[in-house]
Amino acid sequence: MKVARLVAGIAACAPAVSFGAGAQSAPARPAFDTSYTLKAISSTLEFDPPVIAAKHGLRVRVRFTNTGTLPHNFVIVKNENDIDDLAAAAAKQGGDFVPAAQKAKLLAYSALAQPGQTVEVTFVMPPPGDYTYVCLMTGHNNTMIGKLRSLR
Repeated sequence: MKVARLVAGIAACAPAVSFGAGAQSAPARPAFDTSYTLKAISSTLEFDPPVIAAKHGLRVRVRFTNTGTLPHNFVIVKNENDIDDLAAAAAKQGGDFVPAAQKAKLLAYSALAQPGQTVEVTFVMPPPGDYTYVCLMTGHNNTMIGKLRSLR
């Protein structure tokens, strides 16, 4: 990950190269348009902040830092009515607690973050509306929820 950022940083700083009459290469575009830090605090089973908002179509990076005492993940679901089924499937599967067979129901998801660990996920903001993000670790999905607000 550090190497990829270093390469992206070098590419962004490199001068444009001419390939003929007035043609120049386009400057490198960063991997994301905006970035948020999301935290799991203590053992309260809450996300901080409880709401993230960005304009639809933007590429968003979420850095999820687990400052709590239990493992957590960050999963954005397309339809909040699927959360209970997703959580049940995640509990059966274990691992990162992201149900592999139901990934089509997710907009984005992180790896499981152990206490003290930070994980990242980058995604494109969906069409305008409110979407739920949740931790699918066993027993967390009923209280550890937040809102992703996609703006026009």
